[in-house]
Amino acid sequence: MPNLRNGIYAHSFLYIAVTLLTLGASLFPASLVAETINIEPASRHPNIDYLTMDDGIRLRWALWPPSPPVRGTVVLLNGRAEFIEKYQEQAEDWSKRGYQTFSLDWRGQGLSDRELSNRQKSHIDNYTRYVADLDQFLKKIVFQTSKDNRRVLFAHSMGSLIALHYLLKNPDAFQAIILSSPMIDIITDPWPRWAAEMMARYAIAFGFATSYAFSQDDYDPTTNAQFIDNVLTSDPTRFAQHHQMLRANSNLRLGGVTFGWLVASFRAGALLTFADRLNRITSPILMISSPDDRLTPADAHESLCRRLQHCTYKAYSGGRHELMRETDVIRARVWEDIDGFLDWAQDSSRRQWK
Repeated sequence: MPNLRNGIYAHSFLYIAVTLLTLGASLFPASLVAETINIEPASRHPNIDYLTMDDGIRLRWALWPPSPPVRGTVVLLNGRAEFIEKYQEQAEDWSKRGYQTFSLDWRGQGLSDRELSNRQKSHIDNYTRYVADLDQFLKKIVFQTSKDNRRVLFAHSMGSLIALHYLLKNPDAFQAIILSSPMIDIITDPWPRWAAEMMARYAIAFGFATSYAFSQDDYDPTTNAQFIDNVLTSDPTRFAQHHQMLRANSNLRLGGVTFGWLVASFRAGALLTFADRLNRITSPILMISSPDDRLTPADAHESLCRRLQHCTYKAYSGGRHELMRETDVIRARVWEDIDGFLDWAQDSSRRQWK
């Protein structure tokens, strides 16, 4: 009987391996090489420092000073595999609007500490660690510097997922919230969502939590920097800028995801689906999304927005996953909506901005 059981397990795992090999390509497809371009020098260099977490991990963070008159504080939370330098353009846009702007590199990416021997693996066991990191960063750095209550949160993709879990516990921390392509779910075509999670959990049960999910690997500056059919942006210049940064500093590179990261992300998204505390978040929210997003489902974005109080949903056809790194035409539309949203949110008659 033990031999039969072992045979069944071995056969099942072989099936899972083949299945996930195919699945991985659809979950996080390689971009189909960006041209080398000249990056314009930053007009507002950020102040860079490190914050040590309670477990000894150091997080890198940045502060861009505002242009007068000072209007408030913005916290930029980036997505998976991103880093401070990638947000330079957006941070300057915020600074020009009068906001002092903070951002950080999540643990395991950018130039924050990485915990695995292969520093290119994108791994986390549980999103509670990300949320705890964010909580310490806000309490020890941001809220100590921004004494007023005019605080805006801009969170993208994985950053939005982390932000929403933080806001469940701290619903009044920000007076206006912008969620960009929130990663509350992951497109797993051609496989059903439940099958993708089941197979990833099965892989973890076999001891592969910190192993790359099938088809995932280290960042390759040749194959990963190809613009054709990439899922992030339709703007070739901004796409090239991103990969030029990675060529210039290989320590910024991050490869694919582990099985552990996949299951943790599925779990964190599912918890929001059943969270009855979403109605505690009463600050005004602007959710920006693209119907052409091939990483996170736009219908899930819209559904979440309906469940949140005071949430306005805006869709941008022609854009992809990274709307703030899209073409100038799309970015102009997004900024117009953001400016209008903040003008409304900051109206002196609104309680949140008193």
